[in-house]
Amino acid sequence: MPFLRSFFQACECPIVAESSDSLTVQLTEEADRSLMNRPFYWHYKDKMGQPGDPLTITFFTKDPGRPLKHQEEYITFGSPRFHQLLQYAQRKASFIKLYETNQSSATVQLHPWLFVHFHLSYEANGKKEKIVPLALHLISGAFSDSFLEKAASLSLSPAIAPYHYVLSPLITPLSGLNRMKKQLWQKILAEEHEWARLALEKQKVELALLGSFFEQNQENEASTHFEREKAAIIRRFAPVIRISVLNGGLFYLSHK
Repeated sequence: MPFLRSFFQACECPIVAESSDSLTVQLTEEADRSLMNRPFYWHYKDKMGQPGDPLTITFFTKDPGRPLKHQEEYITFGSPRFHQLLQYAQRKASFIKLYETNQSSATVQLHPWLFVHFHLSYEANGKKEKIVPLALHLISGAFSDSFLEKAASLSLSPAIAPYHYVLSPLITPLSGLNRMKKQLWQKILAEEHEWARLALEKQKVELALLGSFFEQNQENEASTHFEREKAAIIRRFAPVIRISVLNGGLFYLSHK
């Protein structure tokens, strides 16, 4: 839900209603054109020189337990709609730079933070995905898992305000990104990976079945086919965790 909220806020789509399991948003024209697959509707409006009527959509992150109504969607990690939002976010706003603005006549000192949305993909004979937000203070090296929630209440601007100045980072953004990846890997290694154990057990069973099937046939052609099938099974059931950067930015915030 935090990703959906921050995504539509970044797209300047007003949030109409929100609960723990649902989010209702009023799409902008740009978001509707890009996400809702209504090319004929928008082509007609453009042809007639008329303003369009962007949709209001409700997204459920938990099955509501009832048939979905018109303009309601059930969205999960890995669903086509989720991947569409990821691709749109990467295309439109892969990196931002924002400054906190305080209404003060006194000078305001701003600290540099690096914030990143990491995309984690757990892959074996199935696939599980999640978005992990993480921030790093580029002076102290402190990490924050709740940075986005705290920053959402601040007044932010793409230009630095008068009487505000930034502190130079002691950690470069590139070095900071490497630190964040290392921190993320440490958390991943501390997780329970039952899915990986089950995948390896399934791999062992599949390889045994393959071996028993081919053990009676020692011809060269059968041997070549066996090696090809064996490699495919190993590849299909090998547990892999992939980390990629979805988007991020530099935030300059007052110390408080």
